[in-house]
Amino acid sequence: MECSCPRCLLLVEDDSLVRETVAAMLEDEGYEVVEAADATTALSLVRAGLEAPLIVTDVDLGAGPSGADLADMLLRLRPNLRIIFITGRTASLENRRSDDREAILPKPFASEALSKLIRQMTAR
Repeated sequence: MECSCPRCLLLVEDDSLVRETVAAMLEDEGYEVVEAADATTALSLVRAGLEAPLIVTDVDLGAGPSGADLADMLLRLRPNLRIIFITGRTASLENRRSDDREAILPKPFASEALSKLIRQMTAR
């Protein structure tokens, strides 16, 4: 999977309208966005060689693994990966680790807030 790091990221969102909107926001900010509609597809992309340094994922991804489950699987494969959870249900992440590899951005959010958080996460 080709990707021009470090401005490449993987966006995982099951709602196609939200995914397209967030991808367009990020592309307008100069990011190269690889999209996945579910955790299984995202995991397959990373296993196939996607080298994105950052994943932006919803927590509720419908049927199958959640965004939190995906984060756990991906961090086992790539411990230095950074993950931003975008969610309307922040309470579901209360028990997550509190290290610098993860951040939470509550929905709805402005594109500037997401861009700022991405810059902070990739600078670590």
